[in-house]
Amino acid sequence: MSGQFDNPYKFPAKVLASLRPGYLTVSIWYGLGMTDGGIPHEVPIDDIPFDLRLPNSEFTAIIDPTNGRIIGVERYITE
Repeated sequence: MSGQFDNPYKFPAKVLASLRPGYLTVSIWYGLGMTDGGIPHEVPIDDIPFDLRLPNSEFTAIIDPTNGRIIGVERYITE
C-alpha cells in the first residue's frame, strides 16, 4: 500500500476572476449545501483549459487528495 488515495476527489467549480497575473480564482464546491457560494481557491492559469478561463465558466474540478491541487477538469456537456 502506497499510503495514497486511489481515487481523486471531484467537485463542481466555477471561475470567479483572474485577480493575479498567471492565476485564476476558482470557487470549489460551488452550489453544495452550506458552502453554496463555494470556497475561493487560486489555481495556476495553466491548470484550466483556455475555453474555461472566462468568469462564470462551470466545470468539475478533479483534485488530488494528497496535496489539494487541481489535476484535471471535466467539462459539463450541454445539450
